[in-house]
Amino acid sequence: MSANGQADPPSDDRRRRLLIAGLIALALLVFGIGYAAGNGGSGDASASTTPAVTTPTPNSSAVASSSHSRSASATQSPSALPSTEPDVLGDGKYFVRLTDVRGGDEGPLELQYDLAYFLTGDEATQAAADRGLETPVPNDYLIVNDFKRLRATPLSGTYGVKYMPEGNCCELVKAHEAQFLGWMGETVQTDFPPKDTSWWWITIENGEVTKIAQQYLP
Repeated sequence: MSANGQADPPSDDRRRRLLIAGLIALALLVFGIGYAAGNGGSGDASASTTPAVTTPTPNSSAVASSSHSRSASATQSPSALPSTEPDVLGDGKYFVRLTDVRGGDEGPLELQYDLAYFLTGDEATQAAADRGLETPVPNDYLIVNDFKRLRATPLSGTYGVKYMPEGNCCELVKAHEAQFLGWMGETVQTDFPPKDTSWWWITIENGEVTKIAQQYLP
Protein backbone atom coordinates (compact mmCIF):
# COMPACT_ATOMS: atom_id res chain seq x y z
CA MET A 1 0.00 0.00 0.00
CA SER A 2 1.18 3.55 -0.63
CA ALA A 3 1.40 6.14 2.09
CA ASN A 4 -1.88 7.75 1.03
CA GLY A 5 -3.81 4.41 1.39
CA GLN A 6 -3.96 3.53 -2.34
CA ALA A 7 -2.76 0.16 -3.71
CA ASP A 8 0.64 0.18 -5.28
CA PRO A 9 0.64 -0.51 -9.02
CA PRO A 10 1.71 -4.04 -9.83
CA SER A 11 5.35 -4.51 -10.59
CA ASP A 12 6.63 -5.50 -14.08
CA ASP A 13 7.27 -9.08 -13.00
CA ARG A 14 3.78 -9.48 -11.59
CA ARG A 15 2.22 -8.03 -14.73
CA ARG A 16 4.21 -10.51 -16.83
CA ARG A 17 2.94 -13.46 -14.77
CA LEU A 18 -0.65 -12.30 -15.04
CA LEU A 19 -0.34 -11.92 -18.82
CA ILE A 20 1.07 -15.44 -19.25
CA ALA A 21 -1.67 -16.94 -17.07
CA GLY A 22 -4.33 -15.14 -19.13
CA LEU A 23 -2.91 -16.39 -22.41
CA ILE A 24 -2.86 -19.98 -21.12
CA ALA A 25 -6.48 -19.74 -19.98
CA LEU A 26 -7.52 -18.28 -23.35
CA ALA A 27 -5.73 -21.09 -25.24
CA LEU A 28 -7.46 -23.77 -23.14
CA LEU A 29 -10.83 -22.12 -23.77
CA VAL A 30 -10.29 -22.01 -27.54
CA PHE A 31 -9.14 -25.66 -27.62
CA GLY A 32 -12.18 -26.78 -25.62
CA ILE A 33 -14.60 -24.96 -27.94
CA GLY A 34 -12.93 -26.43 -31.06
CA TYR A 35 -12.97 -29.97 -29.68
CA ALA A 36 -16.69 -29.75 -28.84
CA ALA A 37 -17.51 -28.40 -32.32
CA GLY A 38 -15.49 -31.14 -34.01
CA ASN A 39 -17.37 -33.92 -32.20
CA GLY A 40 -20.67 -32.27 -32.99
CA GLY A 41 -22.30 -34.29 -30.30
CA SER A 42 -22.50 -37.38 -32.57
CA GLY A 43 -19.96 -39.39 -30.64
CA ASP A 44 -18.40 -40.79 -33.93
CA ALA A 45 -16.40 -38.25 -35.88
CA SER A 46 -14.71 -40.82 -38.12
CA ALA A 47 -18.00 -42.16 -39.44
CA SER A 48 -19.12 -38.70 -40.57
CA THR A 49 -15.86 -37.45 -42.08
CA THR A 50 -14.37 -40.54 -43.81
CA PRO A 51 -15.59 -40.85 -47.44
CA ALA A 52 -17.18 -44.18 -48.40
CA VAL A 53 -15.26 -46.34 -50.92
CA THR A 54 -17.51 -48.17 -53.41
CA THR A 55 -16.68 -50.73 -56.09
CA PRO A 56 -18.66 -50.21 -59.31
CA THR A 57 -20.61 -53.27 -60.40
CA PRO A 58 -20.34 -53.99 -64.15
CA ASN A 59 -23.61 -54.24 -65.99
CA SER A 60 -24.77 -57.61 -67.26
CA SER A 61 -24.07 -56.86 -70.93
CA ALA A 62 -20.41 -56.05 -70.22
CA VAL A 63 -20.00 -59.26 -68.24
CA ALA A 64 -21.61 -61.26 -71.03
CA SER A 65 -19.36 -59.66 -73.62
CA SER A 66 -16.21 -60.42 -71.62
CA SER A 67 -17.31 -63.99 -70.99
CA HIS A 68 -18.16 -64.44 -74.65
CA SER A 69 -14.73 -63.24 -75.76
CA ARG A 70 -12.95 -65.66 -73.45
CA SER A 71 -15.20 -68.51 -74.55
CA ALA A 72 -14.67 -67.77 -78.22
CA SER A 73 -10.92 -67.69 -77.76
CA ALA A 74 -10.97 -70.98 -75.85
CA THR A 75 -12.99 -72.82 -78.51
CA GLN A 76 -10.82 -71.84 -81.48
CA SER A 77 -8.83 -75.00 -82.12
CA PRO A 78 -5.62 -74.81 -84.20
CA SER A 79 -7.21 -76.94 -86.93
CA ALA A 80 -10.16 -74.55 -87.21
CA LEU A 81 -9.32 -70.92 -86.62
CA PRO A 82 -5.64 -70.19 -85.93
CA SER A 83 -4.56 -66.62 -85.29
CA THR A 84 -1.65 -67.07 -87.71
CA GLU A 85 -0.88 -69.49 -90.51
CA PRO A 86 2.51 -71.01 -91.38
CA ASP A 87 4.04 -70.27 -94.76
CA VAL A 88 4.70 -73.96 -95.36
CA LEU A 89 2.10 -76.53 -94.35
CA GLY A 90 3.18 -79.72 -92.67
CA ASP A 91 1.81 -83.16 -93.31
CA GLY A 92 -1.96 -83.40 -92.88
CA LYS A 93 -5.30 -82.85 -94.57
CA TYR A 94 -6.27 -79.31 -95.57
CA PHE A 95 -9.31 -77.54 -96.98
CA VAL A 96 -8.36 -75.37 -99.97
CA ARG A 97 -9.40 -73.65 -103.14
CA LEU A 98 -7.23 -74.86 -106.03
CA THR A 99 -5.82 -72.11 -108.24
CA ASP A 100 -3.04 -73.43 -110.49
CA VAL A 101 -0.27 -75.95 -111.19
CA ARG A 102 3.21 -74.60 -111.81
CA GLY A 103 6.74 -75.87 -112.44
CA GLY A 104 7.59 -79.17 -114.06
CA ASP A 105 10.35 -78.00 -116.42
CA GLU A 106 13.26 -77.86 -113.98
CA GLY A 107 11.62 -79.36 -110.92
CA PRO A 108 8.51 -81.10 -109.61
CA LEU A 109 5.02 -79.94 -110.40
CA GLU A 110 3.63 -77.80 -107.60
CA LEU A 111 -0.02 -77.49 -106.70
CA GLN A 112 -1.00 -73.89 -105.93
CA TYR A 113 -3.92 -73.25 -103.57
CA ASP A 114 -5.55 -70.89 -101.07
CA LEU A 115 -5.96 -72.35 -97.59
CA ALA A 116 -9.40 -72.04 -95.94
CA TYR A 117 -11.41 -73.67 -93.13
CA PHE A 118 -14.54 -75.83 -93.41
CA LEU A 119 -16.45 -75.52 -90.13
CA THR A 120 -19.57 -77.36 -89.02
CA GLY A 121 -21.76 -77.52 -85.91
CA ASP A 122 -20.81 -75.38 -82.92
CA GLU A 123 -17.55 -74.22 -84.51
CA ALA A 124 -19.44 -72.89 -87.54
CA THR A 125 -22.01 -71.14 -85.33
CA GLN A 126 -19.31 -69.55 -83.17
CA ALA A 127 -17.29 -68.34 -86.17
CA ALA A 128 -20.41 -66.88 -87.79
CA ALA A 129 -21.39 -65.06 -84.60
CA ASP A 130 -17.88 -63.62 -84.25
CA ARG A 131 -18.17 -62.20 -87.78
CA GLY A 132 -21.71 -60.88 -87.46
CA LEU A 133 -23.08 -63.49 -89.87
CA GLU A 134 -26.35 -65.37 -89.80
CA THR A 135 -26.76 -67.97 -87.06
CA PRO A 136 -27.49 -70.83 -87.11
CA VAL A 137 -25.45 -71.10 -90.29
CA PRO A 138 -27.29 -72.31 -93.42
CA ASN A 139 -26.80 -76.02 -94.14
CA ASP A 140 -24.79 -76.33 -90.90
CA TYR A 141 -21.44 -75.33 -92.41
CA LEU A 142 -19.32 -72.23 -92.85
CA ILE A 143 -16.24 -71.64 -94.99
CA VAL A 144 -13.78 -69.21 -93.40
CA ASN A 145 -10.96 -67.70 -95.43
CA ASP A 146 -9.56 -64.84 -93.36
CA PHE A 147 -5.99 -65.09 -94.66
CA LYS A 148 -5.99 -64.96 -98.46
CA ARG A 149 -2.52 -66.14 -99.44
CA LEU A 150 -1.45 -68.55 -102.14
CA ARG A 151 0.79 -71.47 -101.23
CA ALA A 152 2.39 -74.16 -103.34
CA THR A 153 3.27 -77.76 -102.44
CA PRO A 154 4.95 -80.29 -104.77
CA LEU A 155 2.72 -82.96 -106.27
CA SER A 156 3.74 -86.51 -105.48
CA GLY A 157 4.91 -88.70 -108.34
CA THR A 158 1.75 -90.74 -107.77
CA TYR A 159 -1.22 -88.72 -106.59
CA GLY A 160 -4.94 -89.34 -106.86
CA VAL A 161 -7.75 -86.95 -107.76
CA LYS A 162 -11.45 -87.44 -107.08
CA TYR A 163 -14.11 -84.98 -108.19
CA MET A 164 -17.83 -84.61 -108.91
CA PRO A 165 -18.46 -84.15 -112.64
CA GLU A 166 -20.74 -81.25 -113.40
CA GLY A 167 -24.32 -82.40 -113.70
CA ASN A 168 -23.64 -85.62 -111.77
CA CYS A 169 -24.31 -85.11 -108.06
CA CYS A 170 -22.96 -86.21 -105.73
CA GLU A 171 -20.60 -89.19 -106.08
CA LEU A 172 -16.85 -88.70 -106.34
CA VAL A 173 -15.16 -90.24 -109.37
CA LYS A 174 -11.49 -90.65 -110.19
CA ALA A 175 -9.86 -88.27 -112.63
CA HIS A 176 -7.00 -89.01 -114.98
CA GLU A 177 -3.85 -87.00 -114.34
CA ALA A 178 -3.93 -85.38 -117.79
CA GLN A 179 -7.57 -84.41 -117.30
CA PHE A 180 -6.83 -82.81 -113.95
CA LEU A 181 -3.76 -80.92 -115.20
CA GLY A 182 -5.67 -79.75 -118.27
CA TRP A 183 -8.43 -78.37 -116.05
CA MET A 184 -5.97 -76.68 -113.73
CA GLY A 185 -4.06 -75.12 -116.59
CA GLU A 186 -7.27 -74.31 -118.48
CA THR A 187 -5.82 -75.90 -121.59
CA VAL A 188 -8.57 -78.43 -122.27
CA GLN A 189 -12.31 -78.54 -121.77
CA THR A 190 -13.39 -80.85 -118.94
CA ASP A 191 -16.41 -81.64 -116.81
CA PHE A 192 -14.64 -80.37 -113.72
CA PRO A 193 -16.48 -77.70 -111.69
CA PRO A 194 -15.39 -74.04 -111.93
CA LYS A 195 -12.29 -73.36 -109.88
CA ASP A 196 -13.68 -70.20 -108.32
CA THR A 197 -16.72 -71.95 -106.83
CA SER A 198 -15.38 -75.38 -105.87
CA TRP A 199 -13.52 -76.40 -102.72
CA TRP A 200 -11.17 -79.30 -102.16
CA TRP A 201 -9.35 -81.38 -99.58
CA ILE A 202 -5.68 -82.06 -100.15
CA THR A 203 -3.55 -84.55 -98.23
CA ILE A 204 0.13 -83.75 -97.73
CA GLU A 205 2.48 -86.62 -96.88
CA ASN A 206 6.25 -86.27 -96.58
CA GLY A 207 5.96 -82.72 -97.91
CA GLU A 208 4.06 -83.71 -101.09
CA VAL A 209 0.41 -83.67 -102.15
CA THR A 210 -0.74 -87.28 -102.48
CA LYS A 211 -4.55 -86.94 -102.55
CA ILE A 212 -6.99 -84.35 -103.89
CA ALA A 213 -10.75 -84.68 -103.32
CA GLN A 214 -13.61 -82.28 -103.98
CA GLN A 215 -15.92 -81.26 -101.13
CA TYR A 216 -19.64 -81.53 -101.81
CA LEU A 217 -21.52 -78.33 -100.96
CA PRO A 218 -25.34 -78.27 -100.96
